[in-house]
Amino acid sequence: MDKLLTHIERITGERDRPQINIALAHALRDLLGTGSVGILTLLQAPGEAFVWPAATVDDAGPHIHDDGLAVPSSMVLIEYYPQLLACLQSGARITNGADTVFPISRANGSVAGFVTVAGKSLSESQLLIAEHLLVIFTNVLSLLDYSEIDTLTGLLNRKTFDRHLMRILYSLSSDDDRNVKALRLPRRRRARTAFVDHWLAVVDVDHFKRVNDSFGHLIGDEMLLLIATLMKASFRVHDQLFRFGGEEFVALLKPAEEHNAHAAFERFRTEVEAFVFPQAGHLTVSIGYVRVKRNMQPSLVLEHADAALYWAKEHGRNRVVKYDAVVAAASWVPKENHTEVEYF
Repeated sequence: MDKLLTHIERITGERDRPQINIALAHALRDLLGTGSVGILTLLQAPGEAFVWPAATVDDAGPHIHDDGLAVPSSMVLIEYYPQLLACLQSGARITNGADTVFPISRANGSVAGFVTVAGKSLSESQLLIAEHLLVIFTNVLSLLDYSEIDTLTGLLNRKTFDRHLMRILYSLSSDDDRNVKALRLPRRRRARTAFVDHWLAVVDVDHFKRVNDSFGHLIGDEMLLLIATLMKASFRVHDQLFRFGGEEFVALLKPAEEHNAHAAFERFRTEVEAFVFPQAGHLTVSIGYVRVKRNMQPSLVLEHADAALYWAKEHGRNRVVKYDAVVAAASWVPKENHTEVEYF
């Protein structure tokens, strides 16, 4: 009992998702006496489903495969793993000899991933322990989701942005973020080779005050929700999308080559421009973006992206502007104290 409570304390005490995965895998391996435990993440896209390892604990110790910073290089179609596919289709655990697969279920019943327990046939009491630990695990993740998500749009919130950007900057200072491999994703960019970068973009809805003034804040909120939906469809699922408040959004891209990053921002801009919003009709967005470089202060990254956004607003709106282009435009002098977004 003491051992079980210690593991529960560790799982519920973590706030970093990769470490929560490791804590669960440690608990299951220790309490069940198995050879190895793996945590896998599931991504479902229209007509396809992909899986990749997030964390494992075995005789060699713990290993985090997906740290949330780079694009996982080991993502494959779930059809490559018949047991995982059967588990997904049934929504229940699958046992095959000494191996057992448990689904990681969200509160709404959908499957977010899998836990694999290998090397030992489990008794009914051990299966019960594993399933109770999985409930605790998913409850912790649900609480994290609640604290990190903007309630209106379903995007990540500002508090979560600060933490993600700091982690990226720390990783760049540690290893220069140069170990990214190719990844196939439907309607998404492919981060292909080394020397690719993270990118940060600040997005602002053009003339949004007119929407609120003309149609009221309820319609304005509906517009923001629809724009957030367009963002989710335009960017890779691994890219992190945030609402900063009001009509301001931020996209923090996982490693991608510059032309792919620019194309992603342009794709989102054109999709917003083409979309017909209820009552409001057509809206546009202006986007300023910047490369996230080593040794930059978080406030400077955001300030540079905001400067590019301000330039886009000053030069016609409904455009995507890179900060380097603003610097190159020597004739343009930024106005003092312009703050489209809040800084740190």
